[in-house]
Amino acid sequence: MVAFGDEYRAYRGVVAAGIRILRPRTDVATSTPTEIEVEIGRFDPQVVVCGAPGPADTGGSPAWVEMSLHPGRSARVRVGARRWEVPYPTLGDLLRVVDESEELAGKGEARTSGRRTP
Repeated sequence: MVAFGDEYRAYRGVVAAGIRILRPRTDVATSTPTEIEVEIGRFDPQVVVCGAPGPADTGGSPAWVEMSLHPGRSARVRVGARRWEVPYPTLGDLLRVVDESEELAGKGEARTSGRRTP
């Protein structure tokens, strides 16, 4: 799930398209931050890339990448119990989060939805 406001719809679309192209077996949906709770319930994503912080609960929530749209701020990443920051994140960094989340789900260490979804 890639969620950014409509003022960043081009950015949202490029990130989603990049993931779709480079991880063709992965389902990708887009949303706005105001619709994200409904969309998470409907789409059941394994990874969320968003401009807002993720929920604190790591037990049932997807991996979360809080992307800053302002230069100089790092992205905050959470996959399972791990948390870290990525300065100047790239599409490659996002793909690593997708891959790690998928790997953890396969091991039963993270929430599994049966779907391969960012």
